[in-house]
Amino acid sequence: MASIINSIAFENFFNYYGDFEDNKYELDEGINIIVADNGAGKSKFFNAFLWLFYDQILDSDTKKKINIRNAGVKILSDKAKNETPKGSYVKCGVMIEYTSGTRYKYQIIKSFTATRIGEQITDENSWQFVINEIEVNKTELVLHRYKPVYDEDEKTRIINGLIMKAFRKYSFLQGEEVDDIIDFSKKESIEEAVENLTDIKKYEKIHELLDEFKAKAFRDLQKQLKANNAQNERFDIAVADKEKIEQQIEQEKINLEQWNETLRATENEKNELDKLYANAEKRKEIDDKLKPLRKRLRDKQEEFETFLDRINNRFFDGNFAWIAMGFEEEVEKFRALNEHYIERRYEKKALKNVEENPNEYFHFLPENSPDSVSLQNMIDDEHCYVCNREAKEGTPEYNNLIKLKNRTRDNQSQKPFVKNDLKNFFGDLQINAQPFYNKFDSIRDSIIKTKEKEIELKESIEKLKKRIKSIDDDRNSIMIAGHDAEQSARDIINNYTGAVRRMESANSKINDIIIPKINKLKQDLKAINDEIKSLNKSNDIPNGFNENYEVLSDLEEASQKAKDRVFDGMISLLEEHANIHFKNLIKNNDLSGGILKFEKNPNGSINFNYIDSKGNSVYGSSEGFQRMKKFSVVMAIISANNAEYNYPLLADAPISAFGEGFTEGFFEAIGDVFPQSIVLVKELFKQDDEMKINELGKRLLKDPKVKTMYVNHVPENAEQIDIVTTQTKLK
Repeated sequence: MASIINSIAFENFFNYYGDFEDNKYELDEGINIIVADNGAGKSKFFNAFLWLFYDQILDSDTKKKINIRNAGVKILSDKAKNETPKGSYVKCGVMIEYTSGTRYKYQIIKSFTATRIGEQITDENSWQFVINEIEVNKTELVLHRYKPVYDEDEKTRIINGLIMKAFRKYSFLQGEEVDDIIDFSKKESIEEAVENLTDIKKYEKIHELLDEFKAKAFRDLQKQLKANNAQNERFDIAVADKEKIEQQIEQEKINLEQWNETLRATENEKNELDKLYANAEKRKEIDDKLKPLRKRLRDKQEEFETFLDRINNRFFDGNFAWIAMGFEEEVEKFRALNEHYIERRYEKKALKNVEENPNEYFHFLPENSPDSVSLQNMIDDEHCYVCNREAKEGTPEYNNLIKLKNRTRDNQSQKPFVKNDLKNFFGDLQINAQPFYNKFDSIRDSIIKTKEKEIELKESIEKLKKRIKSIDDDRNSIMIAGHDAEQSARDIINNYTGAVRRMESANSKINDIIIPKINKLKQDLKAINDEIKSLNKSNDIPNGFNENYEVLSDLEEASQKAKDRVFDGMISLLEEHANIHFKNLIKNNDLSGGILKFEKNPNGSINFNYIDSKGNSVYGSSEGFQRMKKFSVVMAIISANNAEYNYPLLADAPISAFGEGFTEGFFEAIGDVFPQSIVLVKELFKQDDEMKINELGKRLLKDPKVKTMYVNHVPENAEQIDIVTTQTKLK
């Protein structure tokens, strides 16, 4: 259910002088374009939504957002102010109508009343402002008669239904602010995007809860162990060591964040300097050095991918039998269950035989019939003591005694006695599982060797990456001659190489010292935890406390891995979608384009790189090209969402740095992502044209994706108090 803005109207709002009906824009699903030259109401149009959602406007003088309560004299139309007599009042407001779904239409009105109390119309002290209560009305589409909404919670829900809070920053764009929507150098910016697209918050809450439960389980375990004097001293030492290592890990994490901040700062400095110059010939020499290294890296990565593909097979391959790990006790359980099954099977078989041949198992004898021992005595003595007569061997009497004694062991004809006889099935299970449980003793060593191989391959890949990155940094430090207004080329080179050195130093500190130290401390912590577990098991305490702690430890680790997996998966998805949108955005441009690449840093932030088809970093792109890169990421955040995006795009001057090719690509691409787009532009305006639009504007006017197009007008050479914005609807 997409939210579609049907209209927006203004009343004495900046240049929009007059009532709502005098300044109304009818809008539609799809692309809506408002063309306006400088000063003709683009930013004012945009300010209406700032007021609606944030009670702010963007001050055109200071380029800062200010609260509506401090801006009444600036917002109110100068013409309206001038025409309002002293002691009278004038109203200023915005009105937005939108539909969501197929049943209701909503109307939202924000306004204030200004009473003139002084002479100077531009002086705040000459006016008394009263902010009116927000008006929210709704109507069923078939009735077209608005009814007011009084419930404050419902009002808030209706306003938020226009553009949900979490997505406003991606739906609500103004000029160069596109560049600041998502900052890949800040972990929080990436996390916010991922949170909006996934349920990673649930994973974080689960992990936090499990971490708390794990800590509580450990404290409970401590209490139980301290109640037992055995090995209490060694346990206290182990716990103290554990706490010390945990404190060291926390301190190293603080150091890591500090160095990451240094790394981000130096990377930003380097990137800014790198935009200025590039030396193609010198870089070619370095590219020749990089080529074999990159081939080695690709080969090693392919080897690693092949290695990973084969790991899954080892779970089910009888030569490795990894799937059997941890099932040692299950074999004994199976044997016990199988024995029980066999016993029950024979019981059912016997009962079936008895049912079919009862006379073979039951004989009607007098009271106190002889038992098996008495029968054996009678057979041995060849005399029946029941009827007190002889029963010589070979006589019918003797044979009857034999039959009575063996009455429960006579063979019966084999007939089905259960619905599903699983004897052979369980037998086959034992036969087929034999290669797996025969490998119990070697599985752990096999996994360890495989892990060592994985670490070896990863280290080789990382070494190659570091080598390539180091050479890449050298490549980027080469500049051409030239200077700008403030810095000479030599200064730029010195600053750039200095930033590179600091970045390498920070990288070295992070990757060669801090992260290995943290990993070593984590290994030590694991060893201490294992020792504590061992001490726990050797003490006479209830097993439940040990098991509770171990299970919660495993769950806490699993939840952390799940959260990381969701985060990494979404970053990969964003990269995929960003490249799709980027290609669409630049397809009408002469540039061949490249690939947007996201690389995760140890602290969780993302390096946002732009590389060519050979993996080389591309620098020095134009401002428009840089903005296209960022805008493609914004569109990726929206399109990567599993659900359809249901909110309109409102963009003020988003293409101010674009060329004609980029502009065409922009309008083609947004129609595929946003259900409705309202774009305010001056680049299509042409003063000496009868329609006041240029050739590109006329092509867009014919585009079926463009549903409405307005051109704003202001009087030429008019004084401020006479400036009024009017509009012509071209489509």
